[in-house]
Amino acid sequence: MYFNLTDEIKRYPFIRITLPLILGIVLAINTNPSLIFCGIISIIFILVFVIINLVKKHRLPIAKGLLINLIFISLGMMLVATKAESIQSESLNNYKGFIVGEISDDPKISDKTTTLDIQINAIKNKDQWIAVNGNTLVYVENDSRTKTLKAGDKIIFSPELSEIENQGNPEEFDYEKYLAYNLIFNSDFLASDEWDVFKGNYSSDINNQFLRFRQDLIAQLAQNGVKDDELAVISALALGYKDKLSDDIRHSYASSGAMHILAVSGLHVGIIYGILVFLFSFIKNEKLKIPKTILIIIIIWFYAALTGLSPSVNRAALMFTIMAVGSLQKRPAGSLNAIAISAFILLIINPYNITNIGFQLSYAAVIGIIILYPKIYAIFEVKNKFIDKIWSLTAVSIAAQIATAPIGLFYFHQFSNYFILANYLLIPVSTIAIWLCIAVFIVSAIGIPTGFLIKPLVWSVKSMNFISSGIESLPFSVSENIYISGLQLVILYLIIISFGVFFFSSKKYKHFFIGLAGVIVFATTNLIANFNSSKQELFIVYNINKASAINIIDGKDNIMFANIDSVSNDKIEFSTKNNWLKCGLDEEKYINTSSNSESLLSNLATIDNNSVFFKRKFIGYKNLRIFISDDCFYPALYDFEKKTKVDFIILSNNSAAKLSNLVSIFDFEQIIIDSNNSQKSIDHWLRENDTIGLKIHNVKTDGAFIYDLQNI
Repeated sequence: MYFNLTDEIKRYPFIRITLPLILGIVLAINTNPSLIFCGIISIIFILVFVIINLVKKHRLPIAKGLLINLIFISLGMMLVATKAESIQSESLNNYKGFIVGEISDDPKISDKTTTLDIQINAIKNKDQWIAVNGNTLVYVENDSRTKTLKAGDKIIFSPELSEIENQGNPEEFDYEKYLAYNLIFNSDFLASDEWDVFKGNYSSDINNQFLRFRQDLIAQLAQNGVKDDELAVISALALGYKDKLSDDIRHSYASSGAMHILAVSGLHVGIIYGILVFLFSFIKNEKLKIPKTILIIIIIWFYAALTGLSPSVNRAALMFTIMAVGSLQKRPAGSLNAIAISAFILLIINPYNITNIGFQLSYAAVIGIIILYPKIYAIFEVKNKFIDKIWSLTAVSIAAQIATAPIGLFYFHQFSNYFILANYLLIPVSTIAIWLCIAVFIVSAIGIPTGFLIKPLVWSVKSMNFISSGIESLPFSVSENIYISGLQLVILYLIIISFGVFFFSSKKYKHFFIGLAGVIVFATTNLIANFNSSKQELFIVYNINKASAINIIDGKDNIMFANIDSVSNDKIEFSTKNNWLKCGLDEEKYINTSSNSESLLSNLATIDNNSVFFKRKFIGYKNLRIFISDDCFYPALYDFEKKTKVDFIILSNNSAAKLSNLVSIFDFEQIIIDSNNSQKSIDHWLRENDTIGLKIHNVKTDGAFIYDLQNI
């Protein structure tokens, strides 16, 4: 019996309405239609549908089907437009005065600041408290009080809220849009004396109560001797709290292909469900089946709330709920229908869930498992039970990886080559760790000492970390720096679907040739991108806080001039890596612009490009000439008989130069103020320019400066 996607869609109605709903949401997110427009087209489609149904002489099944799709497309658009309208009405940019807000998520503590997600309750304006709904992001200077803050605490502060904006670098992570999808548009920094806590005035919000309870459970683990990386991993694994994970642990699990184990999702909810079924297995009475199922559902949702109600957990909890209710009615809901129902509900609640990477990966994985796992598993018939279990786990891993790999490549630009090995070793151990963690909580609640459980718990988590780092250290453990465009993402899924249908269902060569055509188109787009990369000639000054980052891109040659004495390569690459991947560049070469003692031979050897030259703060690239005026600039050093011709002057590191000095020494087209300058210096130059009228690009406010030599 073969899986037929068309038949599945016909059989399960929620698939038929969820797909157009998703299409409408995606359209609205990318086109920003008004609520009035969405409402009008929705009413029109509904009225036409009603009229067609009233005219019995003409059944018009095709027209009815088309109209149903259009109705749900317009509904998806209206959901987004409604959300956008509420967001605009909740803007806090025009408010001034004291604000009372509630911490709506666990505080994120870093070296110097603590980040707080604040849900605004009220604002004081002209001696009146006004109820306000909105969200903001607040960075609080660390002190003794910030360590005690928890979700649900209320604070009062007097901010100067500013809109969250991106840095304006090419291909950078769109942080502004990411926060907007989470309904956060403003931010502020608060010094220690600019805020205070309402003592004893805690939130009654149920979500915050669960988050506080989660912190209590983590503290309980710490009190019982779980610490460091083991505490961080078990907090993420069992409770969904990932803020304690170190960069090394994150990188280790991501490279080994096991990061999904630390992100609470269907796997974890399934384990909890299995534990509950085991614990209640003594209840055999058929009359108690309904109370038992209801109790299991309640506990599943309790666990979902405890882990933060992420989209992946919500999806799993909803699916288990739907399937459990279906089993009570002795009409089990099909798996794909349960997926569609859960997606429909989550998108109705918040249409921006569709933009959440966890949401996308979670649904892709479970759809892949449902559709592909039975077909992959059926390839081999294994009689040995132990080997059969291994093959079953392998088939699940392959199915999930096929379904999620394109999304992983699109967002994270890497592929873990030993993902099957990671799942073989880590899923059983992580399951044991979750069982032990729950046992610790239960035994501790009873009042029994937990030492006999803590040791095996710590050992199991240490084993997980050891396995993960071991797989990461294997040769070719991860394929990195892979870039695919949005178009290539769609093409990859077209290839997967076409070949999947051919090999596992239809056996019709038209599907094979569609997949083959997809492979050819994908390869062609890569060849075109590779050709374009070999011809590019770019000069870029990035906007990176306290960094002078000047990038020369000559074909695939990537040369970065930066003040690497005072800024790390990692900080620079955080803002530039995506652009380098899109441009298809070779490994970057760094030239230190902050060194007091320039080594011409060393720079020439590092640059290794006859078209690029760097000496005495002058950068030459083909016919382009650039001068860097930094804190070492002295006009007397550049006392030439006539003006020196350059194309651009970059003001960096609080240069002592006055604009009048530069005008008298150089003949130039434009001044670029990089992000390694204080606001005081920038304001001074801008005031001076009011009387001179030079062309100035300030990367802090205008974003990265990008100059394409081919467009001259």
